[in-house]
Amino acid sequence: MQEVKANKSSRQAKKRRHHYLPEFYLRGFVDPDNEPYLWIYEKGDTEIRKASPKDAAVLRNYYSFTTPEGEKDSETFEDFLAEIETQVAPILQKIQAEESLEQAERQWFALFVALIMTRVPNWRENSEKGFAQVIKKCNKVWAAHDEGFRTWVAGFETSTGKKINTSIEELQKTFLEERYDLKVNPQLSLDFILLAVKLSPVFYDMTWSFLKATDDYKFVTSDNPIHRRTSTPGPPPFAGVGLLNKNVELTLPISKDLAFLGSWKDVKGYVQLNNQMVREITRRTVLSASRFVFAPLRSQALNRLVQKCKDTAPKIIIG
Repeated sequence: MQEVKANKSSRQAKKRRHHYLPEFYLRGFVDPDNEPYLWIYEKGDTEIRKASPKDAAVLRNYYSFTTPEGEKDSETFEDFLAEIETQVAPILQKIQAEESLEQAERQWFALFVALIMTRVPNWRENSEKGFAQVIKKCNKVWAAHDEGFRTWVAGFETSTGKKINTSIEELQKTFLEERYDLKVNPQLSLDFILLAVKLSPVFYDMTWSFLKATDDYKFVTSDNPIHRRTSTPGPPPFAGVGLLNKNVELTLPISKDLAFLGSWKDVKGYVQLNNQMVREITRRTVLSASRFVFAPLRSQALNRLVQKCKDTAPKIIIG
């Protein structure tokens, strides 16, 4: 029994290193002249580092959560994603070979794209901050009504058994002026990752194009590799780049040689880009990056672009 427990403990320890981008996906961006490494660029840090896909885009306990029984689960979410990655890896190989996909394969790839959107730190952080903003707006509505606010505070004290150590008037003013910070439990954003299941049919219905890099310029990826843009900007929180906007298009580099383009336009199939177009996809990828860019080459020109785009990652703003 002691041996079984030791093996289980070892297995769980390994799974505490969680990739927010799949390891097999990152292998598509390895530098062919420096295998098995790719190059890591960090916004705000001019040092260019290299790492293997095993050690890139990884965070400790990123998918861990506390069960209702109070135990720390470091495996369930990681196992769920691993099963999907097992299905998708050969599909990406077919795409690289420019082979046609069956309906089921398109469904798996659509889910993969959706998960790339929802599993990365940018999505999780925006989900938590957006939820906190909504709660603060709700608190402000409550605070705008004197009697209702007093009833709400009294109900809180009764249900929790905790006394609020400030006056009703001061607390009301704090809520009205939003003079406080609200931190959301990170486990909430784990649930938001699962929105990928609902988003994947949207990606499935889009028109798909696969953009081919050139011999001179290759694609890079990032810690937030999907870039969304539209010619019809709108109000927050999505600023007109909602997935159902008829003018929206999104790009996702899927290897150094190929990038996915999803849109509602008629252009589809495999499209050979020129150098300028590849550089434009790279610019979009860097703009969307939260912190890290992963590339198949060491380039001071790319580093300058990364440093120039320090604060360009997408943010959700609740108006």
